[in-house]
Amino acid sequence: MRRPGLLRIATLLLAFSAGTGIIAAVPVTTNETAVTVMMQPRKAKKAQKKQDKKEQEKKKAIKDGSKETRKRSFEIQSADVQERMKQNQKDTAARDKAKKKSNKARTKQGAKKYK
Repeated sequence: MRRPGLLRIATLLLAFSAGTGIIAAVPVTTNETAVTVMMQPRKAKKAQKKQDKKEQEKKKAIKDGSKETRKRSFEIQSADVQERMKQNQKDTAARDKAKKKSNKARTKQGAKKYK
């Protein structure tokens, strides 16, 4: 005994699965031009501001801490090493300046970036 219903169901599923890809590819246009903006409750805004403020303070503390760490690591060194570290910083600054200058001279984008 044959089951024609099973065969029909299988062909319909195959046709619909192929058909949905074609329908999804067609862009949908809407006539709505107004954008609705969700207003947050006052407490939510306040909590967000508080969270942003904490993040800013945390970033500032990390930045200050890294500065102090660099300063301390410089102070621990002997006088010879301190002189060498200063000279390395000067060399690095000069190399970076030369690199920026050459990039500015070579490329149009560099000229815009390093005015």
